[in-house]
Amino acid sequence: MNRWEYLVWAGILLLCLAGGIALGQMAAPEPVVGVYRFDGAIDFAAAEALTNLLEKARQDPSIAAVVLEIRSPGGLATSSENIFYSMLRLRAQKPIVVVVDGMAASGGYYMAAAANRIYAPASAYIGNIGTRGPRPVDPYISPDELSSGPYKLAGGSRFDQINQLDLIKEGFVNNVIAQRLNSPVNPLKLDKKTVEEGRLYLGSEAVAVGLIDLEGARSDGVLGAAEIAGLRRYRIEPLDSYLGVSMEVQPEYQESITKMAANMGPDTVFMLDDRVALPGIGDGNAIEEHMLQLRNLSPHSGSRASDRLLPAEEGVEPQSGVPQSGASQSDVLPKAKPKVAPLSAKGGQ
Repeated sequence: MNRWEYLVWAGILLLCLAGGIALGQMAAPEPVVGVYRFDGAIDFAAAEALTNLLEKARQDPSIAAVVLEIRSPGGLATSSENIFYSMLRLRAQKPIVVVVDGMAASGGYYMAAAANRIYAPASAYIGNIGTRGPRPVDPYISPDELSSGPYKLAGGSRFDQINQLDLIKEGFVNNVIAQRLNSPVNPLKLDKKTVEEGRLYLGSEAVAVGLIDLEGARSDGVLGAAEIAGLRRYRIEPLDSYLGVSMEVQPEYQESITKMAANMGPDTVFMLDDRVALPGIGDGNAIEEHMLQLRNLSPHSGSRASDRLLPAEEGVEPQSGVPQSGASQSDVLPKAKPKVAPLSAKGGQ
């Protein structure tokens, strides 16, 4: 066999090899970029459903990357943390990209901070990093039950509650800083003190300070996820239907906030947009109303008891010496009687 025959056979083998590779690529299923939209407040049910979906995506080898579209004002602190750590587990195996649609505030931004890359429109609201909670109450004793310690019913002093709120905030801030400082696209440019201020930024401002990576929408997020995953050929699928997960229909935006607020306890810690009123604020309770009445009746409340007017009871004359409305002090004080000299001083009378 001469040299030319070797070259011909080598060429044929190369053509067969290239054809086999091409056929294999055509026959093999395309990798999937799964897309899911999270819309509304973050409560226990919403967090559980999303974390289960992300875990299934992590375990499915056909899912090459995930794009999570978010519109959320945040919600419960514990639920926001659960989603954050679930996203980090997914990110350890495959890329996850977040696209903000309108708002990712407080706990909503906590979710976004776990992503490989964050996109948002210029007019979206981003940030508001921090925690909120109802005003702490002092420990109390219930007249209807016994308790084994001074803090058994309240869980701790008001100072304990304030300290716990600050500790949760500290974890939030530190996790955000750790993730955003290591962004390869647009690292954080704010110091910790500024992050702790809890400012709410526009999307364009968030890019400038490094809270997000790029301005963009869902299509940009899909392209970014494919780029990070190194995909040239892929298809886009709704994550829940592709995985066969039946997700509960998410309630309307405002309804989700109302639903979350209705089921929360009085000492719940929130990672919630500061423009959303906390549940129960302003309603008060019987104990607070009673304490307020006692404070108003206290002699140390800033006014003297003698200065307060008591309404006259029906059928009872006002007491002498108590000023009535419109009466001056001279009208109610007894007038001085003229002095009368003793008999011995009247010239022997």
